[in-house]
Amino acid sequence: MQTSVVEVLRAAGLYKEPDTTGENKGRVTGRMAEQTLKTILPNGEVTEHVMAEIEYSDLRVLGDELDILLAYENPVIQHIFAKNAVAIANAIRVVNVQTSSGFKGAIGSGRQLDILMFRPEQFQDPAVAGAAIRTTWVRIIGAAPQTGQIVCAQDAGGIDTHGALTMTPWEAFLLFGFANPSLTPCTTAIQITYLAQASNIQNAYFGLSQVTDSYFPFVELKEPLVIYPQETGIVQVRYPFNATDELTPVGLWIKMSQNLRALATI
Repeated sequence: MQTSVVEVLRAAGLYKEPDTTGENKGRVTGRMAEQTLKTILPNGEVTEHVMAEIEYSDLRVLGDELDILLAYENPVIQHIFAKNAVAIANAIRVVNVQTSSGFKGAIGSGRQLDILMFRPEQFQDPAVAGAAIRTTWVRIIGAAPQTGQIVCAQDAGGIDTHGALTMTPWEAFLLFGFANPSLTPCTTAIQITYLAQASNIQNAYFGLSQVTDSYFPFVELKEPLVIYPQETGIVQVRYPFNATDELTPVGLWIKMSQNLRALATI
């Protein structure tokens, strides 16, 4: 099981070593040319996204920083991020079409891009009417069977009837799967709607995915949800019985550094 983002990027030709001779000795040089990324929608249509030029040194920063972030994570989570390393790099390049400043990670500033793994406060609390941030992934289900939301807009909508999450022109959202460390997980199905098109329902067998005592229950999406700039997405789940659930999305945001400086709002 591959757990290194660096190794996956290297195998894909996206992680370059520094020059060993000449005036650029010790530096990573070169750029990836602009390319087109195609995405198949649930109805079979194909959309295209332009992936901007990017310096190989930026992709090296991406690989190095993700491996540092994931060094002490569960091996299942390490594997999921490594498996989707190329998708992360591609999404960064799509966002860079608008930001035009590359990816500099932790040392970035201004319009330069960075990544941020999910935490509750970055999401709308779907169990609350009106705009309200989550403070925890824990949700007490008391009116089952019911359908709930997990990814949605922070808006004036009602409980579990909020609108779709919408990206600005300068960000992207990548969702790879869900953990559920609850002792009584009650999420049994997941449905993604991307660009107003609903995908097939995916069952969520959290009990069956308990591999060993050191691996918490995790369900990987059959296809990762990537919401590119100015696109929309929403994720709903099914709760068939009452319990205390702790469905935890696993993925990351891509944002401009200038939008990652206000601790209370990011």
